Amino acid sequence: MAGILHPYEAVTPDPPSGALIEFRDHCSPAFLASLTADAGLGAFTHYAPAAADRQFAALVKVASLPHSRVLVAVCGQSILAYLTFHLPETESRWAAFPTGQVLELGGIEVTRAARGRGLAHRLMTQAFASPDFRTRIVYAQALTWCWDLKGTQMTKAEYRQVILQLFSAYGFEAYATDEANIRHDRSNLLLVRVGSDVPGALLREFRATLIQKREEW
Repeated sequence: MAGILHPYEAVTPDPPSGALIEFRDHCSPAFLASLTADAGLGAFTHYAPAAADRQFAALVKVASLPHSRVLVAVCGQSILAYLTFHLPETESRWAAFPTGQVLELGGIEVTRAARGRGLAHRLMTQAFASPDFRTRIVYAQALTWCWDLKGTQMTKAEYRQVILQLFSAYGFEAYATDEANIRHDRSNLLLVRVGSDVPGALLREFRATLIQKREEW
């Protein structure tokens, strides 16, 4: 799951209607194991057979990692949306930072049937309302290969704009980088949120990692 971003949300975050939707934060593996994933989840595997089950297993795994954080929107026992944070993957250029100073927003997804209800906004608002990120840098990689272009009937440019609108509302900005995953497609994005109390030295060090092959730029 790490390193991939596939949100979709309507521009207007209207509250859900009908069935009660509960938002849970700091979900433990045991709590997640008591739930099921809605069948409309699974962008990471392009909604292949058992995609929701694979996504569910990935959420449980992320929740078990040190310094991770999983938020979900649940209706009954069914996960309709999720948001995850975790440490940079070991092969990432950002893995060398002291533990906990830099985190990756690894995934955000709303099930196809529940889009347009503001679930992504609610999860993001809840996450960033806490003081957890004031002294941390959070980055997210928005990669086109896992965007639900078919389900949304959007172009890459349109989907990219939805991502920018959602993330900019929570303090993220697009940063230039030569990271291979980002450079693979012109529409890909590296989105970065710098906490209000992030030390200047940490920010300078992070920015220094963005371009590593300057002779090509």
